[in-house]
Amino acid sequence: MELTKMEIEELQEKLIITYQFISQQNTFKRFYYQGIEVENDQSNNEMIDKLLELDDAEELLKSCIIELEDMKSGGQSLLPSEFQEFIMNQDWNQLYKKYGMKTPEDVENLDLEMLLELI
Repeated sequence: MELTKMEIEELQEKLIITYQFISQQNTFKRFYYQGIEVENDQSNNEMIDKLLELDDAEELLKSCIIELEDMKSGGQSLLPSEFQEFIMNQDWNQLYKKYGMKTPEDVENLDLEMLLELI
């Protein structure tokens, strides 16, 4: 499936938001529930639920985001060591507003259908 530059941008933004949410949830679990088996709350988004179940979801999303950045920038690669800075430089308020989100938990309302089509 061939994506336009706008579709690449939109998919990457949604994955960045999803990455941030998954990362926050995993950090929360590691900090508060270290050594305790805890079930994830079910969201309205099956894909988010599946990602929360995966041990390597952050790495998977990171790889996808880096690959999309490479596609977007015409082959100029985003190094894994630059990834955190790239994530921190995002305008979160603008991204949330663009996708009709008020809080990070609204990630379950993102349409990630395009990602499923690519997989």
